Amino acid sequence: MLNPMEKGTSLEPPFRRQLLARIGEEAVIPLLPATYRDRSQMVRLVSSDIPSFLKCELNVERLNAVHKWLWLVGLPTQPRPLHYQRLKKREIVIAEQLDLHLVWQPSRIFIKPLPRYLFCPHFWQSNLCLYPHLYQNALGFFLSYIALIEREVDFQIASSFGLIPGEITWPGWLALAEEIVAASSQGFSHLTEQAVSMRGASLVSHLPINPRFYYGELRLGRLNWIYRFRGYPRGYMSGCTTYGAFVRDNINSLITLFAYTTIVLSAMQVGLATNFLIDNYAFGMASYVFSLFAILAPLAAIVGVLLILAFLFVVNLINTLRIRSERRRDGAGV
Repeated sequence: MLNPMEKGTSLEPPFRRQLLARIGEEAVIPLLPATYRDRSQMVRLVSSDIPSFLKCELNVERLNAVHKWLWLVGLPTQPRPLHYQRLKKREIVIAEQLDLHLVWQPSRIFIKPLPRYLFCPHFWQSNLCLYPHLYQNALGFFLSYIALIEREVDFQIASSFGLIPGEITWPGWLALAEEIVAASSQGFSHLTEQAVSMRGASLVSHLPINPRFYYGELRLGRLNWIYRFRGYPRGYMSGCTTYGAFVRDNINSLITLFAYTTIVLSAMQVGLATNFLIDNYAFGMASYVFSLFAILAPLAAIVGVLLILAFLFVVNLINTLRIRSERRRDGAGV
């Protein structure tokens, strides 16, 4: 549950336009899914606790934890439109985790579909405006789509991948985008013309949005390294689903290093055979040190990979036993 102290009443929905088909006060298609998984991977009913569902649904805490390093991961600009992502030959992969939204690798980009409930002003008023933290996450997420769907071709791509509800039309989206941008601009009425002209491109950083959305696309490889330096061997999102895949991925990287080491050793051997370098003390000492490095480094690297593998195995085993004991306490026959 969200802390009641987080509630506020000064926030308003970013738009008033109704785009979803309705019968009276109810949407024709339900706004919310039936179930969701909490942090312990237990399946919960959404209708039983909507604030808890939204807290999981709109969670970007992992990115906020490394916000000071995000300048290494992405540009502090709005995301490029969907047609640009296709131009860069990135496959659009659906990801329902908001902290994976707009995270990319060279061949794919993860995008979270814009949920139906965010198109309902009444839902914003009843469930998001009361909680500033949720409101900031939701508004930042919605504004990312204003940037992603820039032209009609972007709208067609979004529709074909199911990124927006099927009943949303291009004219409806245009009207909604104009309303949101106009409402955002009105929020700067206290700024002078000179301040607006100076801040122009970075006005989004002054909107009530989560700081994660000051950045557009985020590079997964660099996020992984940041999290590994923070003590998470698997990184931000590991692409390895088995221990064998983990070993293969790391051994392949080591093979490249070992191949380079072999080339350097061969070059040093040739150098020591020349009259110019045969009596050079500095080059001889460098060759000696690098030879020792070439012998010890592969052994140390392999031992390191095996230790990390053992650590991951122990962590996974402890986690499995913990979940098993929790399920047993709940009466499950596991």
